[in-house]
Amino acid sequence: MTIAIDFDGVIHWYRDGYRKGEIYDDPIPGSFDFIRDCLHLRGWSVAIFSTREPKQILDWLVEQFQIHGYENLPCKVMQPNERFWNSKSVIGITNRKIAAHVYLDDRGLRFEGRFDGLLDHIAQLQTWQGK
Repeated sequence: MTIAIDFDGVIHWYRDGYRKGEIYDDPIPGSFDFIRDCLHLRGWSVAIFSTREPKQILDWLVEQFQIHGYENLPCKVMQPNERFWNSKSVIGITNRKIAAHVYLDDRGLRFEGRFDGLLDHIAQLQTWQGK
């Protein structure tokens, strides 16, 4: 099983939006435990994805893992030609959408096989998010 986790809004709080591309905020509580449990408890592969440069995310994660006591969560930037991430011991970081069984994303919407009513559903989400 491969879990692809969005970075901003799922791992990194991202409370002020993109803000010149900086990674400025704290980790979302529970995110590191979740990642650890995916790897060590379940034996799943974990990839972190974002439109950001992967090295920027890697540097932030290494620093935050050390600050919060998660040094046992190694990570590395995926190669541009890697379409899959199957490592059970190292977190992959990419700026592409790779093949995965599950995508965990704060802006995702599950498609249930029908477009009927989807426009209204999306409009309701937009209102809920205050946009």
